[in-house]
Amino acid sequence: LEIGGESLLLDTGSGSLRQLVKTGHSVWDISKIFYSHLHIDHFADILPILFTRKYSKPEKGQGKLQIFGHNDLSKFIAEFEKIFGKWIVNEDYPYEVTSLEPGHYHFDKFDIKVYRGKHADQSLMYRFEDQSGKVFLYTGDTDMSDELLNAASDVDLLITEFSSTNENPVSGHLSPQKINALLQKCRPKLTLLSHLTPETEKETSMSQIKVPSGCKVELAEDFRQIEI
Repeated sequence: LEIGGESLLLDTGSGSLRQLVKTGHSVWDISKIFYSHLHIDHFADILPILFTRKYSKPEKGQGKLQIFGHNDLSKFIAEFEKIFGKWIVNEDYPYEVTSLEPGHYHFDKFDIKVYRGKHADQSLMYRFEDQSGKVFLYTGDTDMSDELLNAASDVDLLITEFSSTNENPVSGHLSPQKINALLQKCRPKLTLLSHLTPETEKETSMSQIKVPSGCKVELAEDFRQIEI
């Protein structure tokens, strides 16, 4: 995510570092990482990222990295430091871990509202708003909830998950039926569905999603660039 002159990462699942490099960016371009929760498919590449920062130097900027997430995040990072020590800690370019609770946070050129996700105990959703008033919501994994409906109201771009089917619903995830309710009530201008499974990628599952007038719904794709 590029906002307010900064480049951010939202979760770092397995392969994130490789994909980041393919976009022409390096770890030193990233000023902040926000974690929706600490399941391995959203968190795994934090170690390769820190390892890369240890054994390289920034070509520009100060090399500062801020890492944000649930209170448990600092505990996870502290345990990694005990295990890997010097392999991930760069004393010249340290990182900073900050715990977030639901609420409103102001940064230099953008604001974030943090909401509780309905998936894991540590789940957080992030609603970004830039100085022009454009709004983007990243939910991570979540089930339907009042928090989700509040967070997704009047957004320009919604990136949410699609990991459950109507026929075989999975707790903590969204099915077509739940996505339809979300779209109908919140009417985001553009919705990208991510965190797909072989079942939800099938045409039969996608055909169950009903798109309200004035809204667009598409499957997320690697390397796609969207400006709002």
